[in-house]
Amino acid sequence: MTIEFWPRSLLRPRNKSNPAVRKRKSRRPKLPIRVGKAHQVLSGAIICGDHELASWLDLALKTDRVVGTTEGLKELRQRMDAVMDPLPETPPPLTA
Repeated sequence: MTIEFWPRSLLRPRNKSNPAVRKRKSRRPKLPIRVGKAHQVLSGAIICGDHELASWLDLALKTDRVVGTTEGLKELRQRMDAVMDPLPETPPPLTA
């Protein structure tokens, strides 16, 4: 049988360190972006209900930071106008 001598620093209980708080990754891609990527971002914003991302994409589109063909840009602007329309003032009637 052998006797082991442990240093006192290893015998004392230590406090658990708090894990590092991770900063949330931004979901906004670097500008300028292509039309296809803009469609993907808009679809993700619609699915998640992320109004901030949709308004960011709308601003990028209005400041000409989305690049692509003229047909693609026209289609994206139409889709964006349909999504960004204000809600009607009177809500639809509830069905029982």
